[in-house]
Amino acid sequence: MKKPRIEFISPGFKAILNTEEIHNVVEEVAQHIADNANSNYGGDGFKATTKVGGYGGGRWIAFVGSTDEDSLKAESEESALTRALS
Repeated sequence: MKKPRIEFISPGFKAILNTEEIHNVVEEVAQHIADNANSNYGGDGFKATTKVGGYGGGRWIAFVGSTDEDSLKAESEESALTRALS
């Protein structure tokens, strides 16, 4: 018996992934992670950035990174950003 296969309609998914609502959700989650990381080490050196990435023809992506030596050290020594993910 052949397993059923789900067929994704790429233009429809691309349209959904590029909406303002998805942008807001992605941005909100990334900012929440940055806020948690900053809280973990008591500073403000972690920053969230949201942009349109190239994966799958383009969609909203976000990342959080350190912006100064103190936040870099906080991640290296205390896992401030890594702990913010849980």
